[in-house]
Amino acid sequence: MKGYLSIGKVSKLKNVSIKSLRYYDRIGVFVPAYINKDTNYRYYTEDQLYLLDAIQLCIELGIPLSSFSDYKENDGTLNIQKLLFDGKDLAEKKIRAMRKSIDQLQHTLNRLDNENTKAQNAGAAADDTVSALEEKTDDKAGDNDNGYESTELAARIITLAAFDEVTTADRYNHMLLSIFVNAEKAGLNAGYPSGLFYETKDGVTEKYVFATITDTFDDTSSLPGNCRLIPAGQFFTERSSDHLI
Repeated sequence: MKGYLSIGKVSKLKNVSIKSLRYYDRIGVFVPAYINKDTNYRYYTEDQLYLLDAIQLCIELGIPLSSFSDYKENDGTLNIQKLLFDGKDLAEKKIRAMRKSIDQLQHTLNRLDNENTKAQNAGAAADDTVSALEEKTDDKAGDNDNGYESTELAARIITLAAFDEVTTADRYNHMLLSIFVNAEKAGLNAGYPSGLFYETKDGVTEKYVFATITDTFDDTSSLPGNCRLIPAGQFFTERSSDHLI
């Protein structure tokens, strides 16, 4: 029909389901300009589309359709001005709440920045300690003093996530959680032991957080790239009762 838009056309133009448009008609909030009595097809004019935009926006803001009856006049028409005013008021409240959330997040980020700066300073000192420990353990590979020992470990598959240079407990726990979630998405079961994994190639050391894959595999060639097969063998280990990163 010339000058009219079918319900299907309106549905595509405004990304609103036909079912919703029929429901809007039934409760009287968005009524077709013309209904063919023979076919019961609904038709709208382009001038009506702004009203549909307003209705959709108010719904997105949180005004339920069940409340739209409060905006009906005695003659059954929708008081769009009052509806939009309340929608605007609700939007302003949401904006104020969002600004408050942003301020809280910024405050948390500032605290993290301060903690990370402290961690970086501590990390530099830790690197010196690790270097000294490596020299020390070269001389003590065979004795159990200070908790060092040679241990036979079974083969295992671990899944990794690259760890940034800043090592904090909160960051570690966040990364470990992401490993478990991503493993589940990949159809793998991740569990313990877990911890930090250092991989040195060509003099460059990369640091990762790891968790152990508890599934068994006949063929490990199909494992994701973030997995490593740690072969069975004799490993130099250190026992510690301290829960440290």
